[in-house]
Amino acid sequence: MAVDIEQLNPRNEAALRAWWKVGRAATAYRPGKPWPLWEQSRVALRADNPERGVVLLAAIDGREMVGAGLLTRPLVENLHTAMAFAYTRPDREREGIGRRLVEELEVIAAGDGRTTAQSEVYLPPGGTAAGEPFATAMGYDVASRESIKELALTDYLATRDALSARADGYRIVTFDTVCPDEHVESFGRLLGMLMTEVPLGELDLTASEWTPERIRAAERRQVDIGRHVLTAMAIAPDGGVAGVSDVRVDDTDRAHGQVGITIVDPAHRGHRLGLALKVATHDVALASYPGLVSVDTSNADVNAHMNAVNEALGYRTIENLLELQKRL
Repeated sequence: MAVDIEQLNPRNEAALRAWWKVGRAATAYRPGKPWPLWEQSRVALRADNPERGVVLLAAIDGREMVGAGLLTRPLVENLHTAMAFAYTRPDREREGIGRRLVEELEVIAAGDGRTTAQSEVYLPPGGTAAGEPFATAMGYDVASRESIKELALTDYLATRDALSARADGYRIVTFDTVCPDEHVESFGRLLGMLMTEVPLGELDLTASEWTPERIRAAERRQVDIGRHVLTAMAIAPDGGVAGVSDVRVDDTDRAHGQVGITIVDPAHRGHRLGLALKVATHDVALASYPGLVSVDTSNADVNAHMNAVNEALGYRTIENLLELQKRL
């Protein structure tokens, strides 16, 4: 029987659940927490988001879903790009289902005026995976290389007292998701530096602008889906935000966290703010969620300073990430 590729309505809970199960099965071989819990996907994929458009595809064979596709498109900046992901149920691999999903995702992206498709492949440290030759066959080039790292909180607690996390001359402010009013404008200025200061390799991405209004709207979306962005800011003597880092924990999964962003203004580097901010966010995360088991993060291989900070905290590499790119 021929496999059909169909768009899926995320508000159809039965179909969304089947889609989620395919993705979970397709990523089950990976270490760490590679796939969100059902409740996380159920809430997040249905939520309205003016920052990001989402298209879900399903590969259907008879009455069974055997493949799942995901396309995300920025709606504010980088309007030339889209992120495409395809997942095939493990018992139906090597039947061309992944290829058909990717081709359809690219057609949708091109139809929306996107000229650059991006994706990801995850590899075991020092090894390879089937996704790598598949990506090459589909015309995707490696644009950046990163390491996926995981921190067991028991390891963090064992080394916490030995960490020198002073930020002389700077004040560390922490908050849950909603930035204090007096810092929101300066916070937006720092967020606007992300795409120019974080190593991106050959990824075709441009800088963004974060107004106070945009920040507040993003905070409301996080609150609405039950995601806590536990944030630490370094405040310079002049009152400006010199650096920021966060750990994100969902109400539906209080055992696992994820580092979102970490950035220090170039004018304020050399003061060990990266380490101080990371320690502050991890301390807040543990205080807020005593049952937290692990936190994961990713860093470009060329980002030697942040890799050293993460190693000092106790992070260990569990996967390698190839960030991919293709001109449509």
